[in-house]
Amino acid sequence: MVNLSNMQNICKGTKNNIYMCQFGTGANLNLLPLAAGQIISRLKTEKELMKKYNLQEIIFRRDDPNAIVSKLQNIAIIGFSCFLWNIEISMQTAAKVREKFPDALIIIGGPAVPSDNELVNDFFEKYPFIDVVGLGEGEEIFTALCKHYSKGIDFGDIPGIVYRNKDTNKIISTGKEEMISVDKLLSPYLDGTFDELYYKYSTEFSGIIWETNRGCPFRCSFCTWGSQTYKKVREKSIDQVKKEIEWIGKNKIKYVAASDANFGMRPRDKEIAKLLALCKQKYGVPEFLSVSWAKNAADKVYAVSNILKKSGIGFRVTMALQSLDEKVGEAINRKNIKSEAYEKIRAKYRKEQIYSYTELILGLPLETYDSLIAGVEQSLSDSVFDQVYLYPAFLFPNTQFSSKKERIMYNMQTRIVEGRYTKSKDNLDVQEFVEMIVGTSTMPMNKWVDSFVIGYYTVALHDDRLAFYILVYLRTNFNIKTTKLVEYIRDVSINNEKYPLIQKTFKRMQNCASLVQNESKSHLIDSEFFGDFPFDPPQAIFLELLVDKNKFYEEFSHLIKQFLKSLNCSVDDNILRDLFNFQNAVMAHPNGEKVKDLELNYNWDEYFGFTFELEKKQLLPKKSKLKVIDKNPSKGDPIKFLKNHFDIRGIPPFNEIYDNEGSRVFPPINLNGKMDDTNRDFELDTSRIPDSEPIVMYPVLI
Repeated sequence: MVNLSNMQNICKGTKNNIYMCQFGTGANLNLLPLAAGQIISRLKTEKELMKKYNLQEIIFRRDDPNAIVSKLQNIAIIGFSCFLWNIEISMQTAAKVREKFPDALIIIGGPAVPSDNELVNDFFEKYPFIDVVGLGEGEEIFTALCKHYSKGIDFGDIPGIVYRNKDTNKIISTGKEEMISVDKLLSPYLDGTFDELYYKYSTEFSGIIWETNRGCPFRCSFCTWGSQTYKKVREKSIDQVKKEIEWIGKNKIKYVAASDANFGMRPRDKEIAKLLALCKQKYGVPEFLSVSWAKNAADKVYAVSNILKKSGIGFRVTMALQSLDEKVGEAINRKNIKSEAYEKIRAKYRKEQIYSYTELILGLPLETYDSLIAGVEQSLSDSVFDQVYLYPAFLFPNTQFSSKKERIMYNMQTRIVEGRYTKSKDNLDVQEFVEMIVGTSTMPMNKWVDSFVIGYYTVALHDDRLAFYILVYLRTNFNIKTTKLVEYIRDVSINNEKYPLIQKTFKRMQNCASLVQNESKSHLIDSEFFGDFPFDPPQAIFLELLVDKNKFYEEFSHLIKQFLKSLNCSVDDNILRDLFNFQNAVMAHPNGEKVKDLELNYNWDEYFGFTFELEKKQLLPKKSKLKVIDKNPSKGDPIKFLKNHFDIRGIPPFNEIYDNEGSRVFPPINLNGKMDDTNRDFELDTSRIPDSEPIVMYPVLI
């Protein structure tokens, strides 16, 4: 516990140091530490304070806590900005700081730190080396703590903190934090705070976190934004935003993660999109903008996304539904748009060939197996521009969702599981964890496993496109529900050695779900063939099936025929066989040849034009000899395959198909959404097909 009476003596000698720690993920997604940077920028304005202390370089590198602390000197004050991906390393480092610097003031803040009175008391008991917990926004709180500490003043008059009283050892809460005016906050991008850090460690940062406003008007019970004190959205000045965009351009920042809760909702967001587009035109960056899009503001989001699309900035539009069941929406304080409006919005995005995805969450209160799988089925689309993302339900600190009341009300069964990142090698000196729901009163644990398996397997076959054209054909012509087909295939194959590959992948998916429940393992699945990377369950299963795709299509064909027979549904074997040949041909493969011959008996390339938002044409017999071309052959290198064929925007890993005149017949458009005339009407010469630049993969945070 810090002794404030020692401060006058400490300040008389050599200048002591203030440190800010915001540790990265340990994955290949490392962003400039915005929260820590903004606190440093605020401290720089306190001239008298800076006469007493040195501001040291922000600590962001993960390492062994002993190694981290061994490099620190003369700590007077140290702050830790804590998120789900760094709370464990922050706490272990803080403990080592206390051992080496017993009089240091240790301040903890961030969304991973509990703010509920009962929970925060438990937090202090668990971590007795903590002096102060800051609740909410940290710039003014941290500055006030530093000023009080430097003068030996008690912290009781600083709003928005919980601290340990030095005399009584009691935990004292000072009440609600005062709302700060974010338009007056200095920017670490503009005052030099990030200049030296970025220049020094540029190879270690894959992008930046960027903020144009704070606050969220919604109160979704599962979301940390929904738990924040302030519903009012406060904007940073547009002048500062303009200057930060210029900084992004001049520093060639390729990846920008916007921390706004509802990008596209504010009237000025359209202007911000135009500024980003001008930056892209002038500097060639950013290449990708990751945002949390506005909820229930489809027209505004459409206008903003169209600007970004035309500029060449990569992005994905989120349809954040979470559940399509109204009772579930009410339980999580979420009122979704009606299904008719939802389909109109998706159709609008598809017409402009804008990639979007529908978010669903597995394990929400009042969700059942039937309602979740019905939601997955309804979210499946005949368009290559739509996808479904199914996430597990996590319990984040300080959310209504994680309260004791809701845990009891919905009989939540949870596990503290390993925190891992998709498409990123594990490189953690200290393991991080997250709490996941694995069962509720309406979705018992066995049904959670079934939901996990059927939901994720459906997405693997449909939205990673391995069986997309087969499933679309069956749905549009015979009203076959993909989820019902997947349920059937699981039931038939799980104990049938006639289907070893499909059986193995279903068992792998089921084993993964069981390990989450029984051993608190991550829900991510390690790939057997694609390096030491964990993947989301759908991608992991997709890749495993893809590696042996000929075997998969053979087994899948037999199972589909059995399923159709069980429904007394008759499909021409010749059509089905030709359809499988087409589906197989369009999928790129790690060992795929650069050029391969293909013979088809039907006009599949024309027929499936509607999946690219082109005119729907009738399926007709048409014998054709074609060339299948992988423009980025991986030559057996699975890592190269991932870089060449997996794109954050959801572009399918398709081969291209050309007719004998050298015209590309599939895909009929560039997958960036534009008609491609440059590769048409030339004499086929594979040496003229350029290799594209590898696409950098950014992991998705669990």
